[in-house]
Amino acid sequence: MNWLRYHIYPQNGELPVNWRKVFERNAKIRVEIGFGNGEFLVHMAKRSPEVNFVGFELSITSFVKAQKKFHKEGIGNVRLVMVDGRFGIRELFEDESVEHVYVNFPCPWSKKGQEKKRVTYGDFTKSLAAVLEMGGIFELMTDDENYANEVFLNFKESGFFEVEPIMVDHKRGVQTRYEKKWLSMGRHTFLIRTKKIKKADVERIAWGGKEVHQRIGDFNEEKLFPLIGKVFKEKNKVFVVKEVFSSKDGERYLVKIISSDDNFEQHYNILVEKRRDFWIVKLDSTCQPYRTPAVKWSVRKIAEEISLT
Repeated sequence: MNWLRYHIYPQNGELPVNWRKVFERNAKIRVEIGFGNGEFLVHMAKRSPEVNFVGFELSITSFVKAQKKFHKEGIGNVRLVMVDGRFGIRELFEDESVEHVYVNFPCPWSKKGQEKKRVTYGDFTKSLAAVLEMGGIFELMTDDENYANEVFLNFKESGFFEVEPIMVDHKRGVQTRYEKKWLSMGRHTFLIRTKKIKKADVERIAWGGKEVHQRIGDFNEEKLFPLIGKVFKEKNKVFVVKEVFSSKDGERYLVKIISSDDNFEQHYNILVEKRRDFWIVKLDSTCQPYRTPAVKWSVRKIAEEISLT
């Protein structure tokens, strides 16, 4: 099971991540958002062993396949994080600490109303302009010409990047699974390549304050179970109580939560536990989320809702 060593869990530590400690060396950092089965990362990591590579992906299947590839190839300069790349870029890196960011064939989400799902949506451009070093590179490969044109214009109009003309059917020395698929179907590929020329400032929502708990004197479980299905909203924060489970002795309750900060969604549990003469409301240690404003607020709000005082 040594192949599991590539998967790291930044939500369990302080942010931003100390990548020098993670890789046990000081080196340039490059990032791939949506690494799929890992073929691009394998090629890049082998070609540049002096560089540290970080990959973001949400698919468990992709995680397993990619890690087994890295282990088989004996690659040591890659680490993987299961997180939305838009969040990961902004929250896991210090300003001007990344050399290069790659995105290969992301879903263009071309239907009306799907814009918010695109990897390049919202403040993504500003996040890149914050974490990339001056002169750092961002490149995106897609088979969707309309999406390529949109990304090109977004970066060109941002003022933070110098954007090269879109390259059609550009060869990079390695082809991803999707690239091979599209080319075999006679479709074209489009590469957008940009260079950072100006720094941006972005707000990090998960930095600082790891401990999240509330102490209450007493509560009645009759106030807890009616919260199931209730949606709480405040500015950009929202959470919903999905389920509540109780222990047989009535001294431990597990509250299943789904929360969202803008478009960053997390699933986790809040523990309500009896102590000697008081109750603790805190995050359950079995599924640790990133400590975003919505997560912190959900703990405070649940404590407020069930407290008898």
